[in-house]
Amino acid sequence: MHRTLYCSSLTLPIALLYCAGSLFAADERLPGFSSNDTLTIRSSEARMDEQADIIHFAGGFELQAKDWSLSSEQATLYGKLDDPETVIITGTPARIMVNSQIRGKYSMVTGKANRIVYQRDSNTIRMEGNASVSRDDQTLNGGEIEYEIGKDLLSAGGIGGVHIQVEPAK
Repeated sequence: MHRTLYCSSLTLPIALLYCAGSLFAADERLPGFSSNDTLTIRSSEARMDEQADIIHFAGGFELQAKDWSLSSEQATLYGKLDDPETVIITGTPARIMVNSQIRGKYSMVTGKANRIVYQRDSNTIRMEGNASVSRDDQTLNGGEIEYEIGKDLLSAGGIGGVHIQVEPAK
């Protein structure tokens, strides 16, 4: 048994989604990439752009940091390779996984979409096209989803509206 909520547009602090526990609790925050993280990048192809500090990856892309993982068919990394400012990944789907600690409990936040943009300066993750974000037994789907990590705030909408599924507590 699960609860499902449909609406055409949604902007709310996730703490308000507390009908069966919050999707992203506000008492602890997810970290962004840090210049202290060791990054491991794998790809079939890498090409430096004519502009400085831009690298394009193709043929499969994986980036792993301490608490982050990105994977996609293609990616563009803006900024220093060891300290990226923006990472744009595309695929069917592109995926992001973030380990977090919420109220002393470790969990994995997963997101997938046709295109994912991580912006370090604003500490946001934007998912576009068939977007989905999940933690534990709670999932939010929409045409577009933006998660402001520092504020613990989700915005979702786009074509097809928003679908929220919350599994009952066990």
